[in-house]
Amino acid sequence: MKRFMKKAIVLIMCTALLMSSSACNIAEQIRSSVHERIIYQSDVSLQEMTRLLISSINDKRSTADAYSNIPESQLDGLSYSYFYEYTNILRSVSTQDGNGKVVSFRILGDEECRDLLGTDVSATYGDMKGAQLLYSSDVEYPVYIFFRQNDDGSISLSRDWVTSIINIYNYSNHYFNLLDESNADGVKALLIPGLQSEVYTDEVLYAKAQQLCDFYRLRVMSSRNEYEITRLVPWELCVRIPETIAVDGEYFEEHDVTIYYASGSYSIEDQISIAPDINLTYLVRGDERILRVGPEYTHEQIAAVMGEPSTLTYDPNSHMLLLIYPDVILRLDNVNEVDGDWVGSITSIRLINDSVYSIGYNLFVGMTRSQILLAYPNVDNLGFTLPVETSTGSYTVTFTFDENDTVVNIKVSA
Repeated sequence: MKRFMKKAIVLIMCTALLMSSSACNIAEQIRSSVHERIIYQSDVSLQEMTRLLISSINDKRSTADAYSNIPESQLDGLSYSYFYEYTNILRSVSTQDGNGKVVSFRILGDEECRDLLGTDVSATYGDMKGAQLLYSSDVEYPVYIFFRQNDDGSISLSRDWVTSIINIYNYSNHYFNLLDESNADGVKALLIPGLQSEVYTDEVLYAKAQQLCDFYRLRVMSSRNEYEITRLVPWELCVRIPETIAVDGEYFEEHDVTIYYASGSYSIEDQISIAPDINLTYLVRGDERILRVGPEYTHEQIAAVMGEPSTLTYDPNSHMLLLIYPDVILRLDNVNEVDGDWVGSITSIRLINDSVYSIGYNLFVGMTRSQILLAYPNVDNLGFTLPVETSTGSYTVTFTFDENDTVVNIKVSA
């Protein structure tokens, strides 16, 4: 019995050693096979490269297989983690607005590719080839993917292109996260690179940031997952927010945001419509509103609050009257004589000197651009003009500045 047990143990040990040796051989064969596939794997075509990315876009579980099927020579040193993050971004953009899965694609012509990129990128990214992703139905904002064409005609994923896409996408998410949190200090920090001027003091930048936070808190109705990326290239990312409350509160409107990358920094274009301030149609003296653009006035009514002008100029052909005072110029149109007095509609009020007069209660000659921005943080996006919509008409406030960015003239006109 003991002899039998010894033989059995020896047999089991031999079998185990044989299996271990066989397993080592199998593992070595697999490693050798993978190594040979990596070495001898032939280049994939533009069409096949596009299919591999689409497989990952449609199913995250296919990402590893898609990456492993791209030859190392066509990855441009792109790591799997970056590839994974890149395809996640493409999936997010591709599935927005309920597009569903990608069902096909279309290779772009060279001229169409250049038109879509809108700039010569060859110096930075090389010659680019592109494809449009296609779905079961037409989509409002087409999705494109781009590849670099190498000197030998082969296609590769550009590491610089992919990482730049990731960076600008993550930057946009950071910006919108700060707005969701109403973090005005954080938003201010992101605005600084795009607003390099002495006009944009810390106070102005903070006012701009706070206005943006208030806009997203009070007027943006769309949730974050409803934001749509309408353009995504390394130097420009455009976002459409479907529903925001219009400035008059009467209806919904779209809102567009663009983030740019140039010369090593990002800048943000997020223009907010300015709420109409009816006070800006008034000429104010001290705290008293005395005249308004739009209504009709008689000579007697104007003289009662302004006195007689130093100069009066009347054009009988156009029925236009200019009343010039030391600090103010009034223009009246449709002037006619009524019962021995003239009457006409004030169509513009112009401040020409620093004095007790102002437009509204806070705009006066002698202000700086920075002071105007503190009152109206988005006016620079409108070319330093303020639109005013009232029940009686549309008006515009414009400013004239001297070389020191000081206001020398303010005009409100129809």
